[in-house]
Amino acid sequence: MHVMDVARAIGLSVKVGEVTGTIDEERVLAALADLAEGDSENDDLFREAEARVRAARSAGLEEHGAESLFGRPSELTFTQLRYRSEMAEIFLDLAIDVGLRHHEKLAAAA
Repeated sequence: MHVMDVARAIGLSVKVGEVTGTIDEERVLAALADLAEGDSENDDLFREAEARVRAARSAGLEEHGAESLFGRPSELTFTQLRYRSEMAEIFLDLAIDVGLRHHEKLAAAA
């Protein structure tokens, strides 16, 4: 699948306006892992994008599970949030890098 198609699928690309709000870091990392699985030739680019996601500014932690539906304490979990605009920038850079690498390979083959 194309990098920008995945970005659109997880809400990091819009047709009009700017990308705003936050997104779950794990959702972004899972999308990158899916992309990398289908494109082993660009594994280094996907690892670099993953590192950029992990190093990006925190948009906060969302706390889950303080109490279950049955009133019993449950395991407390957290979701690391990242800014959508920064994640969109990472995906755009990744799309450019993958595209340039593909173009270079085509030019070398000609």
